[in-house]
Amino acid sequence: MLAKLIGVIFIIIGIAGLLLPVIPGILLIMVGVLLFFKDKEYEIIRLVNEKAPPYFVSFYHDFLSRIVNNGHLIGVDWASVKNELMKREGICSDDNSERARSIAKSLDESLLKAKALSRPNYIRAVKNITLTGENFIELEGGIRFSSGSISKYIKGASHIVVFLVTIGERIENAASSLTKGKEPLEGYLLDRIGSFAVESLADAVEEKIRKDYLAVRKSVSRRYSPGYCDWPIEEQRILAEIIDFSKIGISLTESCMMHPKKSISAMVAVADSGVFTKSGSTCEICEKKDCSYRRDT
Repeated sequence: MLAKLIGVIFIIIGIAGLLLPVIPGILLIMVGVLLFFKDKEYEIIRLVNEKAPPYFVSFYHDFLSRIVNNGHLIGVDWASVKNELMKREGICSDDNSERARSIAKSLDESLLKAKALSRPNYIRAVKNITLTGENFIELEGGIRFSSGSISKYIKGASHIVVFLVTIGERIENAASSLTKGKEPLEGYLLDRIGSFAVESLADAVEEKIRKDYLAVRKSVSRRYSPGYCDWPIEEQRILAEIIDFSKIGISLTESCMMHPKKSISAMVAVADSGVFTKSGSTCEICEKKDCSYRRDT
């Protein structure tokens, strides 16, 4: 209700163009409208992504949405996606060579395209832990996961939260078309952006869960997914029994890979305050030191 009231005030001030220059007035009207319809933020994102020109899509995600939602909207942090891509690909912002400028231009264009094509979505579910053994975790309803490393890591937890995130299939389809055509660099960059974007979305959901439980004095582990460490990828099927993948347009292949590919399934464990800390990484329990997905510990 407060957001609606503030939204109305912004709209009125914005319309009062006699008191303000045109551009600030328009911005206030935009912010006011977004605040008034804050309860429909995800519908607005989809509308902007589908109907707005690319540069307005970028302006919305990088500026308007940040003002209105103040970091509380679960979505992709596009600034961190760009930074991560530049770090992993060795792209230096201070390099003024012709080749570097060309790559930087392609990167910015690919980011614009990714923002317009992205369709962030997620679901989650909670399950009580009934037993943790040396090589397994048993949940209510007789559901069992097989992982010695993870069962030791979450010792003391009372329940888990399973979640599933996706940015849809449009980015990977566009990247595939570009790669097959005459724009392999753009296709490669778009595909990499999609990978970092879905990781960013998973990070946002994980952090939301952590904040929710912090409010009731509980601690939350870092996330881990089937295929990580010694957790068999085939147990994606068990996750699919807990949450309906199809609700956000995800299906499993025969080899238990997800479609769309830019999707992540994961779980976090919940325990009393102080059992888990955000510092470190779940990769510290894994012996695969040369894994390209390994996180800093």
